[in-house]
Amino acid sequence: MKRWGAVWLLCIYTAGATELQQLLRFPLLIQHYCTHKTENPHITIAQFLTIHYIEAQPFDNDYEQDMQLPFKQSDEHCLTFSWQLPASPVSVLVNRQPVTYKHILYNDNIPASLFKAAIFKPPATATSLIA
Repeated sequence: MKRWGAVWLLCIYTAGATELQQLLRFPLLIQHYCTHKTENPHITIAQFLTIHYIEAQPFDNDYEQDMQLPFKQSDEHCLTFSWQLPASPVSVLVNRQPVTYKHILYNDNIPASLFKAAIFKPPATATSLIA
């Protein structure tokens, strides 16, 4: 029972809130086709649909009836309002850490005298050892 109730409510909603309500005008389409068929017995349904939906609509005797056919004009009768309350103020606490900079001193200007006192020296040649 709940399922059928949900299906019924869904059908009512889609018929009222979407363009499916245009299908409720389908009997007008059949009635209008019958009036055209009495005026011109050789008209087919394809010609009727071409006249009313593809070609430009002339202002003739049945213009009002033509505009009542399904999917000829949109029935926009739904108006939507959106109410929003202003947001309440929010306080944000930010812990700011002090920024510390590491100053790296690059010492490329090493005096040559320090190289002479270094432990690691290039190997001595045999002639310098004899002399």
